[in-house]
Amino acid sequence: MKLRLARQTDAASLARVEQTRPQAAGWGESGFAGELGQPCARIWCACEENEIIGFVALRAAAGFCEILNVAVLPAYAGKGVGYRLLAHSLEELKKQGACRVTLEVAQDNKPACALYKKAGFVPLGLRKDFYGAGRNALILGTDV
Repeated sequence: MKLRLARQTDAASLARVEQTRPQAAGWGESGFAGELGQPCARIWCACEENEIIGFVALRAAAGFCEILNVAVLPAYAGKGVGYRLLAHSLEELKKQGACRVTLEVAQDNKPACALYKKAGFVPLGLRKDFYGAGRNALILGTDV
């Protein structure tokens, strides 16, 4: 598996990965194209044989970062791809001088919550009904 920064030409491939994961942000191809044009945005992708199998999208500025969108193809779920993407992203952010990373995740998304816990994220807060009635968002964070 190879990790690299996404390019503008990857927007359609990123959207295809995202479509397989209903819990992802739902940006679609145009959303990825727009995000890739933002100077503070970075999308790290994992590739197998030149095919994108997962990604972590984030925005970083002034020492702070927010993870916005994460997805891994179902065939690669539970095989360490998400963790490796997160760990790599955090290491790169640290090299660039970031000090704090935050994200939101649905409280009932147990696999994602476990992944973020393994990566060192801790609860910072809760947004009630953020994902609809009865679906709360956990705000998680970690220092890098």
